[in-house]
Amino acid sequence: MDNIRSSIIDEVIRQFNEKGMKFTMDDISAALHISKKTIYKEFKDKDELFMETVDYGFSALKEKEAQIIADNSLELVEKISKLIVCLPDKYQNIDYRLIYQLKDKHPRIYEKFTSRIERDWKDTEKLIKEAMDNGLIRKVPMTIVKLMLEGSVEKFLGTDELTKARIDYEEALEGMIDIMLKGIETE
Repeated sequence: MDNIRSSIIDEVIRQFNEKGMKFTMDDISAALHISKKTIYKEFKDKDELFMETVDYGFSALKEKEAQIIADNSLELVEKISKLIVCLPDKYQNIDYRLIYQLKDKHPRIYEKFTSRIERDWKDTEKLIKEAMDNGLIRKVPMTIVKLMLEGSVEKFLGTDELTKARIDYEEALEGMIDIMLKGIETE
C-alpha cells in the first residue's frame, strides 16, 4: 500500500478513536494537510475508505498472529491466549468499543468487520486441537469453543456494554480467555 493511502487510513483510525463515526472527510484532510480531492483520488467514498481500513487492520492482525505462532519462547497455551487477544501493535490504541456505532449507520462495514472476525480461525483452531491432544486443556468440541469466542467478541463489539462498564476491549478479551481457559471456579 502506498504512503498516502496508509496515511489516510491511519488518520481514519485516529479520527474514529477521537470522534467515533462523527468525523468527516474534512477532518481527515485538515489533519493530514491534504485536499479532500486527494482523498477521493485514493478512495471513491467514505464506505470504500472504511472497507479498506477494515482489510488493512485485519492484515496487520494476521502479521501479528504470525509473529506469535513463530515465537518459540511461548508455551502452547500461552500462544493460544495471545492469539485470541491479539491486537496489532499499530492498532492497539483503537477503541474497539466504538465498533457498535457502525451497526446501524454503516451495516455493510459492520458486516465486513464481523465476517472477518468469523474467518481466519485455522491457526488458532490448530493450536487448540494440539493443546487438547497434549492434555494441556480439556477436550471439548471445537465448534463450541469457536462459537463462544466469536459470540463473545461480537457481543463486545456490537454493544456499548463495555463502555458503560468502563472496561476496555483488550481487558475484556483477556478476561474472556482467562475464563475460557481456567473457568470461573476458585481453586
